[in-house]
Amino acid sequence: MPRNKVKIAFIKDKARKNSFMKRNEYLKDKLKEVSILCSIKACVIMYSSYEPQLEMWPEDKTAFQNVLNAFLTKSPMERSKFLLKQDSYIKERISKIK
Repeated sequence: MPRNKVKIAFIKDKARKNSFMKRNEYLKDKLKEVSILCSIKACVIMYSSYEPQLEMWPEDKTAFQNVLNAFLTKSPMERSKFLLKQDSYIKERISKIK
């Protein structure tokens, strides 16, 4: 059964903020699950135009600082292994498909 056409429109401020907050919480929950299931240390920094301060996960500053320091102490070559830019990701996916 076909779906109706969705009208593309700008989301109102209150709805946009609510949607952002829900997605923000969902992201933190998923990151927590992945870090527990895979036994890895992870952190995230989120910036929002709705709040003046940066939001961090995990909220324990020492745990966050440990993860960040572990990343920053690696050499730039090792660090680049963990970073992926959109254009390099797309090129990698295209090469795998071919």
